[in-house]
Order: sequence, then C-alpha cells, then structure tokens
Amino acid sequence: YLAQIETCFHVADVYEAWALFQFVKLTLDILRSSLKKISEGDTGADAERREVARGLLVAHKALDSITYTGVVMFLVVCVGQAGWALYRLTFTDPTLNGWESYNNQLSLFKAAGFIASAAAIYNVHIVESEFHCFFVGYSPLLKFVTVKILLSLAFFQAGAFYAIQTFNKTLPNVLQDVSKRIPFVADILQFNDSQFYLFYSSLILYECVLGVLLHWFAWSSSESFYLEHNDVIEGDEEAIAEKTPLVDKTEKTSYSSWLFG
Repeated sequence: YLAQIETCFHVADVYEAWALFQFVKLTLDILRSSLKKISEGDTGADAERREVARGLLVAHKALDSITYTGVVMFLVVCVGQAGWALYRLTFTDPTLNGWESYNNQLSLFKAAGFIASAAAIYNVHIVESEFHCFFVGYSPLLKFVTVKILLSLAFFQAGAFYAIQTFNKTLPNVLQDVSKRIPFVADILQFNDSQFYLFYSSLILYECVLGVLLHWFAWSSSESFYLEHNDVIEGDEEAIAEKTPLVDKTEKTSYSSWLFG
C-alpha cells in the first residue's frame, strides 16, 4: 500500500503548490502597490527612499517574472506527479510490469520536485530578504517563514532524508559503524520505506501544528494592508468602497476573551 500512501502526499503537494502560487501573487501585488505609494510620497518617505522605490518599481516586472518561474515550475511538477500517480494506479495495473517500473517513473518526479522546491524556496527567500523594508502595512517575516516551512514539506525534507541515507551507504564500513551509534540519526539511516513514511507522517503533523501557531501571529486581522492597497483590486470600485478592516484597530480586542468567551 505504499504507492497509495505516496499518492496521498502527492495530492497534498498540489494543494500546497496552489497555496504558494496564491501567496506569491498576493505578495508581489502588495509589493508593487507599496513601491508605488512610496515613490509617490504617500507614506512620507524621504527623497532618497522615493527615488529607490521608483527604480525598484521599474524592475518589479522582471522580479515578478523570475519569481513566478520558480513557483510555476514547482506547481507543474506537483500536478504532473499527482496526475501520473493517479493515472497509473487507477487506469493501469503497475503489478503487470512490476513495481520497479512505477517507482522509477515516480523517482523522476521526485528529483525534479526536489530541484523545483529548492528554486521556489530560494525565490521566496530573495523577495523577503531584499524587499522586506518596502512593504507598506504588510509584515512579511513570519509569513515567509511559514511559507518556507510549507514548501519544504513537499520534496525538500523527504529528499534530504533520502540523500542522507544514500550518502551513508557510500561511506566506508568504519564510518557507517560510527553513524549507527549516533542517537536518532542511526534510526533514520536504518528506516525501510514503511518505517520512513510512518516517521515522516508524524513529523509533518508536528510541523503543521507549528505552522498553525506561526500563522496565528503572521496573518493578523488588524494589519493595515487589508485597507491600504486598494489598487490591488483592479476595476472593482464597489469592492474597494465596501472594504472594511477585519478588526478595527481602535477596538481593543482580547484574544483570550475571543477564545473563551
């Protein structure tokens, strides 16, 4: 049943890739809007900062294209992997030619996904590290941390574990004996496929809990970007006019009272 278990992960990766695509789209739109506001002096920035914003606004289109390249590659690989796995398991019988053929085909997607996820993580990191001070009303740090954790779940973490196991097998016997004595690492190095998926599924659950806690603080409902970037909603004047903050900043909201009534 390992193939069916893997397919569940593949389908989850598609949802993850789509969420990443939407996050990048929102972030780049807000960055463009923020640069426009700074360059026009709406934020009270000094002349030097306005000039820098104008230059970055010109380069934004190129940044947009480069960032989307990594994200779209990741999305395409995830869709292709999930689609091919579902097709093989639903409309063909992998046992006719042996599971080795099926595993070899999926290993190609794993290799491509590892590279694509690394590229997407790098692109997201560059946007956050180089442009974080230009976001108006949008706190990027925790948002990007949660996205990097989410991205690493798809291919990067599993690929890293497999790479460590493969590398350990190439070591001399003396070094392999040493690695077998390292607590926790020794267990990971000796996992078979069934044990690895049990371990990895449990690890993802803990990481998802961590992600939820980080999202609690990362996506505050009182952030001003919900109201400030009206130009992100193009051509919908009614939507702009009717926009209201999710939480009024003037209203002191107690999270404990909201949670426990």
